Amino acid sequence: MRPLLVIIVCSWLNTAKAQMPDSVKLVLDSSISLLQQYALHSKTTNWQQVKQTAYAKAANATTWKELDSCISYLFAAVNDHHGWLAAGDAEFRWNIKPEQKFSEAIKNEIAKGNRIVKKMLPGQVGYLRVPGMILDSSQYNKKAQQLSDSLCALQQEGAQKFIIDLRLNAGGTMFPMIAGVSALLGNGTFIGSADASGNIQGMDDLHNGVFTGYDGGKATVQSNCTGVTANMPVAVLLSNLTGSAGECLAVAFKGRANTIFIGETTAGFTIGNNGHWIIANKAGIVIAESAITDRNKNIYYNNVAPDTIIWGGDDFDDYLQDKKIQAALAWLKKKK
Repeated sequence: MRPLLVIIVCSWLNTAKAQMPDSVKLVLDSSISLLQQYALHSKTTNWQQVKQTAYAKAANATTWKELDSCISYLFAAVNDHHGWLAAGDAEFRWNIKPEQKFSEAIKNEIAKGNRIVKKMLPGQVGYLRVPGMILDSSQYNKKAQQLSDSLCALQQEGAQKFIIDLRLNAGGTMFPMIAGVSALLGNGTFIGSADASGNIQGMDDLHNGVFTGYDGGKATVQSNCTGVTANMPVAVLLSNLTGSAGECLAVAFKGRANTIFIGETTAGFTIGNNGHWIIANKAGIVIAESAITDRNKNIYYNNVAPDTIIWGGDDFDDYLQDKKIQAALAWLKKKK
């Protein structure tokens, strides 16, 4: 009887080890289902193989935290480096991108805080820094108005041309950013979303200072300066820190007349995210479901590239020694 007892005990132990708690299984099953349904690159994913691998990786998971390698694998399988899953105090994502190396000037300026900066430069050029904006929707209009007022103040000081600096804009929400510079963009549809096949899902609308997303979101400004127009020359400065909503703002200027992009290739988060609760207020997943498209229906699956590439050379202490600003001023000098 002893050998039989050993077999029974061993069998029971193996079964117990493999038993996944319902809450953990729910998060795993739901993550797979939601990624298969909504992920931007879902249609090119071998889901049979992905599911087999994912369940094998999670075979011994008894807590949400122990799903780490499995969830990271799932995001990698759908080529999603912008999404993440949060469950309790655990958060998982696919860290495919190498750590970005920013210039010392960029790092030092970031340390001073996230803020709007305006300054008059030679040649009737107004300099406006648009920072990242991580805000609750109730704050959209206030922040957008601050940005718009800064733009108007530069025009009232004599600015006829503009530098829009997005080098320190790592993202947040695009709504107050785009509404805040709406005087330079005018009325129209300047940014939208597309799926992996290139089908346009929708275009956001900007009209008289009101920026409205096709699938929700809105920011409004009251512009007090009629002298700022959509025909004024604009140089947009980019860095490898410029990301997410910052890239959205850059794309809103793509296709605009009298506009040049100067600097570095952006961070590469030109993907639209959408969130889904799995367990209300406890576990949820954010999925990259679309790519950004500009007014001319060009789609940005990877990043935003400058017209004139300048790596480094940033100087936020002496703007006239800043290589990117120097290039912008040289270009703007030729514009009337």
